[in-house]
Amino acid sequence: MFPRNSQRGLDGLNFFVANLQAAFGSFIAVYLTGAHWTQGQIGVVLSIGSVTAMVSQVPAGMLVDRLRDKHRVAGLSILAVIFSCLLLALFPQQMPVAVAEILHGLASCTLNPAISAITLAVVATQIARSAGAGVGLLGERFGRNASFAAVGNAIAAGLMGAVGYWVSPQATFFLGAALAVPGLLALMMIERTEPAASVNTAALAEGERAPREMGRVWDLLRDRRLFSFAVCVAFFHLSNAGILSLAAGQVTKDAGNIAEIVIAACILLPQLVGAVLSPHVGRLAETIGRRPVMLVTFAALPLRAALLATTTNPYLIVAIQLLDGISSASFGVMMPLVAADLTRVSGRFNLCMGILGLAMGAGASFSTTLAGTVADRSPPLAFVLLAAAGLVCVLLVWLLMGDTRHRNGAPAASLSDPARREPAGSVPAGRTD
Repeated sequence: MFPRNSQRGLDGLNFFVANLQAAFGSFIAVYLTGAHWTQGQIGVVLSIGSVTAMVSQVPAGMLVDRLRDKHRVAGLSILAVIFSCLLLALFPQQMPVAVAEILHGLASCTLNPAISAITLAVVATQIARSAGAGVGLLGERFGRNASFAAVGNAIAAGLMGAVGYWVSPQATFFLGAALAVPGLLALMMIERTEPAASVNTAALAEGERAPREMGRVWDLLRDRRLFSFAVCVAFFHLSNAGILSLAAGQVTKDAGNIAEIVIAACILLPQLVGAVLSPHVGRLAETIGRRPVMLVTFAALPLRAALLATTTNPYLIVAIQLLDGISSASFGVMMPLVAADLTRVSGRFNLCMGILGLAMGAGASFSTTLAGTVADRSPPLAFVLLAAAGLVCVLLVWLLMGDTRHRNGAPAASLSDPARREPAGSVPAGRTD
Protein backbone atom coordinates (compact mmCIF):
# COMPACT_ATOMS: atom_id res chain seq x y z
CA MET A 1 0.00 0.00 0.00
CA PHE A 2 0.94 3.68 0.06
CA PRO A 3 3.47 5.17 2.48
CA ARG A 4 1.63 5.50 5.78
CA ASN A 5 2.23 9.21 6.38
CA SER A 6 1.50 10.16 2.79
CA GLN A 7 -1.73 8.17 2.75
CA ARG A 8 -2.99 9.71 5.97
CA GLY A 9 -1.83 13.12 4.84
CA LEU A 10 -3.77 12.83 1.59
CA ASP A 11 -6.84 11.70 3.53
CA GLY A 12 -6.63 14.71 5.84
CA LEU A 13 -5.85 17.13 3.04
CA ASN A 14 -8.90 16.10 1.02
CA PHE A 15 -11.08 16.18 4.13
CA PHE A 16 -10.13 19.70 5.17
CA VAL A 17 -10.00 21.14 1.64
CA ALA A 18 -13.69 20.20 1.38
CA ASN A 19 -14.25 22.47 4.39
CA LEU A 20 -12.77 25.37 2.45
CA GLN A 21 -15.07 24.75 -0.50
CA ALA A 22 -18.13 24.53 1.78
CA ALA A 23 -17.38 27.97 3.26
CA PHE A 24 -17.97 29.54 -0.14
CA GLY A 25 -21.32 27.89 -0.84
CA SER A 26 -24.75 29.16 0.10
CA PHE A 27 -23.38 30.65 3.33
CA ILE A 28 -22.13 33.72 1.47
CA ALA A 29 -25.63 34.61 0.27
CA VAL A 30 -27.06 34.23 3.79
CA TYR A 31 -24.25 36.27 5.32
CA LEU A 32 -24.42 39.13 2.82
CA THR A 33 -28.21 39.26 2.99
CA GLY A 34 -27.88 39.76 6.74
CA ALA A 35 -25.39 42.57 6.02
CA HIS A 36 -28.15 44.34 4.02
CA TRP A 37 -26.87 43.56 0.55
CA THR A 38 -29.41 43.45 -2.26
CA GLN A 39 -29.87 40.27 -4.28
CA GLY A 40 -28.42 42.09 -7.28
CA GLN A 41 -25.24 43.01 -5.39
CA ILE A 42 -24.89 39.44 -4.12
CA GLY A 43 -25.33 38.09 -7.64
CA VAL A 44 -22.60 40.39 -8.98
CA VAL A 45 -19.91 39.33 -6.48
CA LEU A 46 -20.80 35.65 -6.84
CA SER A 47 -20.51 36.03 -10.60
CA ILE A 48 -17.06 37.62 -10.15
CA GLY A 49 -15.88 34.48 -8.39
CA SER A 50 -17.41 32.18 -10.99
CA VAL A 51 -15.97 34.09 -13.95
CA THR A 52 -12.54 34.25 -12.30
CA ALA A 53 -12.55 30.49 -11.79
CA MET A 54 -13.61 29.77 -15.37
CA VAL A 55 -11.10 32.13 -16.98
CA SER A 56 -8.26 30.86 -14.78
CA GLN A 57 -8.75 27.11 -15.27
CA VAL A 58 -6.49 26.57 -18.28
CA PRO A 59 -3.72 29.08 -17.37
CA ALA A 60 -3.66 27.70 -13.81
CA GLY A 61 -3.30 24.16 -15.14
CA MET A 62 -0.38 25.16 -17.35
CA LEU A 63 1.25 27.00 -14.41
CA VAL A 64 0.95 24.02 -12.05
CA ASP A 65 2.42 21.76 -14.76
CA ARG A 66 5.49 23.98 -14.98
CA LEU A 67 6.06 24.40 -11.24
CA ARG A 68 8.23 21.76 -9.59
CA ASP A 69 6.96 22.03 -6.00
CA LYS A 70 3.29 21.00 -6.00
CA HIS A 71 3.27 21.02 -2.18
CA ARG A 72 4.04 24.73 -2.18
CA VAL A 73 1.30 25.37 -4.75
CA ALA A 74 -1.22 23.54 -2.56
CA GLY A 75 -0.06 25.32 0.59
CA LEU A 76 -0.23 28.80 -0.94
CA SER A 77 -3.67 28.01 -2.36
CA ILE A 78 -4.97 27.01 1.06
CA LEU A 79 -3.52 30.17 2.60
CA ALA A 80 -5.22 32.26 -0.10
CA VAL A 81 -8.61 30.73 0.72
CA ILE A 82 -8.02 31.28 4.46
CA PHE A 83 -7.30 34.93 3.72
CA SER A 84 -10.49 35.08 1.64
CA CYS A 85 -12.54 33.72 4.56
CA LEU A 86 -11.08 36.32 6.89
CA LEU A 87 -11.73 39.13 4.40
CA LEU A 88 -15.37 38.10 4.18
CA ALA A 89 -15.76 37.85 7.94
CA LEU A 90 -14.05 41.15 8.81
CA PHE A 91 -14.95 43.41 5.89
CA PRO A 92 -18.41 42.71 4.39
CA GLN A 93 -18.10 45.62 1.93
CA GLN A 94 -18.16 45.38 -1.85
CA MET A 95 -14.45 45.75 -2.62
CA PRO A 96 -13.10 43.31 0.05
CA VAL A 97 -15.79 40.76 -0.81
CA ALA A 98 -14.96 41.04 -4.52
CA VAL A 99 -11.25 40.55 -3.74
CA ALA A 100 -12.13 37.52 -1.59
CA GLU A 101 -14.13 35.99 -4.44
CA ILE A 102 -11.29 36.57 -6.92
CA LEU A 103 -8.73 35.01 -4.57
CA HIS A 104 -10.97 32.03 -3.95
CA GLY A 105 -11.56 31.55 -7.69
CA LEU A 106 -7.84 31.63 -8.43
CA ALA A 107 -6.92 29.38 -5.50
CA SER A 108 -9.52 26.78 -6.44
CA CYS A 109 -8.01 26.54 -9.92
CA THR A 110 -4.57 25.69 -8.50
CA LEU A 111 -5.49 23.76 -5.35
CA ASN A 112 -7.46 20.87 -6.84
CA PRO A 113 -4.98 20.17 -9.67
CA ALA A 114 -2.10 20.38 -7.19
CA ILE A 115 -3.75 17.79 -4.92
CA SER A 116 -4.32 15.49 -7.89
CA ALA A 117 -0.69 15.94 -8.98
CA ILE A 118 0.52 15.15 -5.44
CA THR A 119 -1.66 12.03 -5.54
CA LEU A 120 -0.01 10.93 -8.79
CA ALA A 121 3.43 11.48 -7.26
CA VAL A 122 2.60 9.45 -4.15
CA VAL A 123 1.26 6.54 -6.23
CA ALA A 124 4.24 6.72 -8.61
CA THR A 125 6.67 6.58 -5.69
CA GLN A 126 4.92 3.60 -4.14
CA ILE A 127 4.97 1.72 -7.46
CA ALA A 128 8.69 2.45 -7.84
CA ARG A 129 9.44 1.24 -4.31
CA SER A 130 7.41 -1.95 -4.76
CA ALA A 131 8.98 -2.76 -8.15
CA GLY A 132 5.66 -2.33 -9.96
CA ALA A 133 3.48 -4.25 -7.48
CA GLY A 134 1.25 -1.23 -6.92
CA VAL A 135 0.11 -0.86 -10.54
CA GLY A 136 -3.67 -0.46 -10.61
CA LEU A 137 -3.94 1.43 -7.30
CA LEU A 138 -4.32 4.86 -8.90
CA GLY A 139 -8.10 4.52 -9.23
CA GLU A 140 -8.40 3.32 -5.65
CA ARG A 141 -6.39 6.29 -4.40
CA PHE A 142 -8.51 8.80 -6.33
CA GLY A 143 -11.58 7.04 -4.94
CA ARG A 144 -10.22 7.43 -1.44
CA ASN A 145 -9.59 11.14 -2.12
CA ALA A 146 -13.21 11.59 -3.22
CA SER A 147 -14.49 9.67 -0.20
CA PHE A 148 -12.70 11.85 2.34
CA ALA A 149 -13.68 14.99 0.44
CA ALA A 150 -17.35 13.95 0.56
CA VAL A 151 -17.24 13.27 4.30
CA GLY A 152 -15.40 16.55 4.90
CA ASN A 153 -17.93 18.49 2.86
CA ALA A 154 -20.87 16.93 4.72
CA ILE A 155 -19.39 17.57 8.17
CA ALA A 156 -18.29 21.09 7.23
CA ALA A 157 -21.75 21.99 5.93
CA GLY A 158 -23.32 20.74 9.15
CA LEU A 159 -20.84 22.53 11.41
CA MET A 160 -21.05 25.80 9.50
CA GLY A 161 -24.82 25.67 9.42
CA ALA A 162 -24.93 25.10 13.18
CA VAL A 163 -22.44 27.89 13.87
CA GLY A 164 -24.32 30.23 11.56
CA TYR A 165 -27.59 29.48 13.35
CA TRP A 166 -26.40 29.43 16.97
CA VAL A 167 -23.63 32.06 16.83
CA SER A 168 -23.77 34.30 13.73
CA PRO A 169 -23.36 34.07 9.94
CA GLN A 170 -20.04 35.92 10.33
CA ALA A 171 -18.70 33.16 12.59
CA THR A 172 -19.17 30.71 9.72
CA PHE A 173 -16.19 32.20 7.88
CA PHE A 174 -13.98 32.31 10.97
CA LEU A 175 -14.75 28.60 11.37
CA GLY A 176 -13.91 27.97 7.71
CA ALA A 177 -10.52 29.65 8.15
CA ALA A 178 -9.82 27.72 11.36
CA LEU A 179 -10.68 24.37 9.79
CA ALA A 180 -8.11 24.99 7.05
CA VAL A 181 -5.20 24.91 9.49
CA PRO A 182 -5.35 21.10 9.92
CA GLY A 183 -5.32 20.92 6.11
CA LEU A 184 -1.92 22.61 6.08
CA LEU A 185 -0.68 20.17 8.73
CA ALA A 186 -1.97 17.24 6.67
CA LEU A 187 -0.11 18.59 3.64
CA MET A 188 3.11 18.60 5.66
CA MET A 189 2.61 14.88 6.41
CA ILE A 190 2.78 13.98 2.71
CA GLU A 191 6.20 12.91 1.58
CA ARG A 192 7.79 15.28 -0.92
CA THR A 193 8.28 12.74 -3.69
CA GLU A 194 7.56 14.80 -6.79
CA PRO A 195 9.91 14.28 -9.70
CA ALA A 196 11.17 17.23 -11.67
CA ALA A 197 8.56 19.36 -13.40
CA SER A 198 9.62 17.98 -16.78
CA VAL A 199 8.95 14.35 -15.80
CA ASN A 200 5.65 12.74 -16.75
CA THR A 201 4.25 11.73 -13.35
CA ALA A 202 1.07 10.32 -14.88
CA ALA A 203 3.14 7.72 -16.74
CA LEU A 204 5.05 6.82 -13.57
CA ALA A 205 1.78 6.41 -11.66
CA GLU A 206 0.67 3.88 -14.28
CA GLY A 207 3.73 1.75 -13.58
CA GLU A 208 6.49 2.83 -15.96
CA ARG A 209 9.88 2.30 -14.37
CA ALA A 210 11.86 4.89 -16.35
CA PRO A 211 10.84 8.55 -16.08
CA ARG A 212 9.35 9.88 -19.31
CA GLU A 213 9.85 13.51 -20.23
CA MET A 214 6.78 15.67 -20.60
CA GLY A 215 5.69 16.24 -24.17
CA ARG A 216 4.53 19.34 -25.96
CA VAL A 217 1.16 20.95 -25.21
CA TRP A 218 0.09 20.07 -28.74
CA ASP A 219 0.49 16.36 -27.94
CA LEU A 220 -2.40 16.74 -25.52
CA LEU A 221 -4.55 19.12 -27.53
CA ARG A 222 -4.52 16.93 -30.64
CA ASP A 223 -5.87 13.93 -28.67
CA ARG A 224 -9.52 13.75 -29.72
CA ARG A 225 -10.36 11.76 -26.60
CA LEU A 226 -9.79 14.93 -24.57
CA PHE A 227 -12.36 16.82 -26.65
CA SER A 228 -14.81 13.92 -26.36
CA PHE A 229 -14.48 13.73 -22.59
CA ALA A 230 -14.66 17.54 -22.21
CA VAL A 231 -18.01 17.53 -24.03
CA CYS A 232 -19.21 14.73 -21.71
CA VAL A 233 -18.10 16.79 -18.70
CA ALA A 234 -19.95 19.88 -19.97
CA PHE A 235 -23.22 17.96 -20.45
CA PHE A 236 -22.82 16.23 -17.08
CA HIS A 237 -22.75 19.59 -15.31
CA LEU A 238 -25.34 21.10 -17.62
CA SER A 239 -27.65 18.46 -16.18
CA ASN A 240 -26.35 18.26 -12.61
CA ALA A 241 -25.78 21.84 -11.47
CA GLY A 242 -29.37 23.06 -11.71
CA ILE A 243 -31.12 20.06 -10.16
CA LEU A 244 -30.61 20.82 -6.47
CA SER A 245 -31.65 24.46 -6.78
CA LEU A 246 -34.87 23.41 -8.53
CA ALA A 247 -35.53 20.73 -5.93
CA ALA A 248 -34.91 23.26 -3.15
CA GLY A 249 -37.50 25.56 -4.70
CA GLN A 250 -40.06 22.75 -4.77
CA VAL A 251 -39.31 21.82 -1.17
CA THR A 252 -39.61 25.42 0.04
CA LYS A 253 -43.12 25.61 -1.41
CA ASP A 254 -44.40 22.27 -0.14
CA ALA A 255 -42.46 21.37 3.03
CA GLY A 256 -43.43 24.33 5.19
CA ASN A 257 -41.45 24.69 8.41
CA ILE A 258 -39.33 21.58 7.76
CA ALA A 259 -37.96 22.93 4.45
CA GLU A 260 -34.52 23.70 5.90
CA ILE A 261 -34.20 20.19 7.32
CA VAL A 262 -35.24 18.61 4.03
CA ILE A 263 -32.78 20.73 2.04
CA ALA A 264 -29.99 19.87 4.49
CA ALA A 265 -30.82 16.19 4.04
CA CYS A 266 -30.71 16.63 0.24
CA ILE A 267 -27.16 17.96 0.58
CA LEU A 268 -25.72 15.78 3.34
CA LEU A 269 -27.12 12.31 2.57
CA PRO A 270 -25.78 12.13 -1.02
CA GLN A 271 -22.36 13.17 0.32
CA LEU A 272 -22.41 10.21 2.69
CA VAL A 273 -23.48 7.86 -0.10
CA GLY A 274 -20.63 9.19 -2.22
CA ALA A 275 -18.15 8.69 0.62
CA VAL A 276 -19.07 5.01 0.79
CA LEU A 277 -19.13 4.41 -2.97
CA SER A 278 -16.07 6.37 -4.15
CA PRO A 279 -13.37 3.79 -3.23
CA HIS A 280 -15.43 1.04 -4.88
CA VAL A 281 -15.82 3.15 -8.02
CA GLY A 282 -12.04 3.62 -8.17
CA ARG A 283 -11.38 -0.11 -7.80
CA LEU A 284 -13.97 -1.02 -10.43
CA ALA A 285 -12.45 1.51 -12.84
CA GLU A 286 -9.12 -0.30 -12.52
CA THR A 287 -10.58 -3.79 -12.96
CA ILE A 288 -13.35 -3.49 -15.57
CA GLY A 289 -12.39 -0.16 -17.16
CA ARG A 290 -13.38 3.50 -17.09
CA ARG A 291 -16.08 3.44 -19.76
CA PRO A 292 -18.35 0.72 -18.25
CA VAL A 293 -18.22 2.42 -14.85
CA MET A 294 -19.14 5.81 -16.34
CA LEU A 295 -22.00 4.34 -18.38
CA VAL A 296 -23.64 2.77 -15.34
CA THR A 297 -23.01 5.46 -12.72
CA PHE A 298 -23.62 8.50 -14.94
CA ALA A 299 -27.02 7.01 -15.84
CA ALA A 300 -28.14 7.85 -12.28
CA LEU A 301 -28.06 11.54 -13.27
CA PRO A 302 -30.84 11.61 -15.91
CA LEU A 303 -32.83 9.11 -13.83
CA ARG A 304 -32.68 11.46 -10.84
CA ALA A 305 -33.85 14.48 -12.84
CA ALA A 306 -36.65 12.51 -14.50
CA LEU A 307 -37.94 11.21 -11.15
CA LEU A 308 -37.88 14.70 -9.62
CA ALA A 309 -40.12 15.88 -12.46
CA THR A 310 -42.85 13.53 -11.21
CA THR A 311 -43.16 14.54 -7.55
CA THR A 312 -43.16 17.43 -5.08
CA ASN A 313 -43.28 15.18 -2.00
CA PRO A 314 -40.41 16.34 0.27
CA TYR A 315 -39.61 12.84 1.53
CA LEU A 316 -39.54 11.37 -1.98
CA ILE A 317 -37.29 14.23 -3.08
CA VAL A 318 -34.79 13.31 -0.33
CA ALA A 319 -34.87 9.66 -1.42
CA ILE A 320 -34.39 10.57 -5.09
CA GLN A 321 -31.50 12.88 -4.21
CA LEU A 322 -29.56 9.83 -2.98
CA LEU A 323 -28.91 9.08 -6.67
CA ASP A 324 -26.70 12.17 -6.66
CA GLY A 325 -24.33 10.26 -4.40
CA ILE A 326 -23.82 7.70 -7.19
CA SER A 327 -23.26 10.00 -10.15
CA SER A 328 -21.30 12.72 -8.34
CA ALA A 329 -19.08 10.23 -6.53
CA SER A 330 -18.26 8.56 -9.82
CA PHE A 331 -17.51 11.87 -11.53
CA GLY A 332 -15.21 12.95 -8.69
CA VAL A 333 -13.14 9.79 -9.21
CA MET A 334 -13.30 9.50 -12.99
CA MET A 335 -12.30 13.06 -13.92
CA PRO A 336 -8.74 12.94 -12.47
CA LEU A 337 -8.39 9.28 -13.41
CA VAL A 338 -9.29 9.83 -17.06
CA ALA A 339 -7.10 12.97 -17.08
CA ALA A 340 -4.16 10.84 -15.90
CA ASP A 341 -4.91 8.35 -18.70
CA LEU A 342 -5.09 11.04 -21.36
CA THR A 343 -1.82 12.66 -20.29
CA ARG A 344 0.25 9.51 -20.07
CA VAL A 345 1.94 10.47 -23.35
CA SER A 346 2.08 14.26 -23.04
CA GLY A 347 2.41 14.48 -19.25
CA ARG A 348 0.33 17.68 -19.18
CA PHE A 349 -1.93 16.45 -16.38
CA ASN A 350 -2.77 19.80 -14.80
CA LEU A 351 -3.41 21.45 -18.17
CA CYS A 352 -5.81 18.61 -18.93
CA MET A 353 -7.54 19.14 -15.58
CA GLY A 354 -7.80 22.85 -16.37
CA ILE A 355 -9.46 22.19 -19.73
CA LEU A 356 -11.91 19.77 -18.12
CA GLY A 357 -12.53 22.27 -15.31
CA LEU A 358 -13.37 24.92 -17.90
CA ALA A 359 -15.87 22.55 -19.52
CA MET A 360 -17.32 21.80 -16.09
CA GLY A 361 -17.74 25.49 -15.24
CA ALA A 362 -19.32 26.31 -18.59
CA GLY A 363 -21.88 23.52 -18.22
CA ALA A 364 -22.71 24.43 -14.62
CA SER A 365 -23.10 28.14 -15.39
CA PHE A 366 -25.53 27.53 -18.23
CA SER A 367 -27.42 24.89 -16.22
CA THR A 368 -28.60 27.21 -13.47
CA THR A 369 -29.68 29.86 -15.99
CA LEU A 370 -31.55 27.34 -18.13
CA ALA A 371 -33.21 25.65 -15.15
CA GLY A 372 -34.33 28.92 -13.58
CA THR A 373 -35.72 30.36 -16.81
CA VAL A 374 -37.73 27.27 -17.72
CA ALA A 375 -38.87 26.65 -14.11
CA ASP A 376 -40.62 30.04 -14.08
CA ARG A 377 -43.06 28.50 -16.57
CA SER A 378 -43.00 24.82 -15.60
CA PRO A 379 -40.73 23.19 -12.96
CA PRO A 380 -41.42 19.65 -14.29
CA LEU A 381 -40.36 20.74 -17.77
CA ALA A 382 -37.12 22.16 -16.34
CA PHE A 383 -36.38 18.80 -14.74
CA VAL A 384 -37.12 17.03 -18.03
CA LEU A 385 -34.67 19.28 -19.89
CA LEU A 386 -31.97 18.61 -17.29
CA ALA A 387 -32.69 14.89 -17.58
CA ALA A 388 -32.26 15.16 -21.36
CA ALA A 389 -28.86 16.81 -20.89
CA GLY A 390 -27.83 13.99 -18.56
CA LEU A 391 -28.97 11.41 -21.10
CA VAL A 392 -26.87 13.15 -23.76
CA CYS A 393 -23.86 12.83 -21.43
CA VAL A 394 -24.40 9.06 -21.11
CA LEU A 395 -24.85 8.68 -24.87
CA LEU A 396 -21.64 10.63 -25.51
CA VAL A 397 -19.72 8.31 -23.17
CA TRP A 398 -21.16 5.35 -25.06
CA LEU A 399 -20.59 6.70 -28.59
CA LEU A 400 -17.42 8.81 -28.30
CA MET A 401 -15.38 7.60 -25.36
CA GLY A 402 -13.18 4.56 -25.70
CA ASP A 403 -11.81 3.03 -22.53
CA THR A 404 -8.77 5.09 -21.56
CA ARG A 405 -7.36 2.55 -19.11
CA HIS A 406 -3.77 1.43 -19.76
CA ARG A 407 -2.22 -1.99 -19.62
CA ASN A 408 1.47 -2.84 -19.90
CA GLY A 409 2.34 0.75 -20.71
CA ALA A 410 -0.01 1.08 -23.70
CA PRO A 411 -2.99 3.37 -24.13
CA ALA A 412 -6.33 1.70 -24.61
CA ALA A 413 -7.95 1.95 -28.01
CA SER A 414 -10.38 4.81 -28.42
CA LEU A 415 -13.48 4.77 -30.55
CA SER A 416 -13.01 8.46 -31.17
CA ASP A 417 -9.30 8.20 -32.06
CA PRO A 418 -8.48 4.71 -33.34
CA ALA A 419 -5.31 5.68 -35.18
CA ARG A 420 -3.66 7.63 -32.39
CA ARG A 421 0.14 7.45 -32.48
CA GLU A 422 2.88 8.16 -29.98
CA PRO A 423 4.71 11.47 -30.47
CA ALA A 424 8.16 11.48 -31.97
CA GLY A 425 10.87 10.48 -29.55
CA SER A 426 8.64 8.48 -27.17
CA VAL A 427 8.85 4.80 -26.42
CA PRO A 428 6.60 2.84 -28.79
CA ALA A 429 3.49 1.46 -27.22
CA GLY A 430 2.92 -2.21 -26.72
CA ARG A 431 -0.38 -3.95 -27.23
CA THR A 432 -3.68 -2.19 -26.63
CA ASP A 433 -6.69 -3.22 -24.64
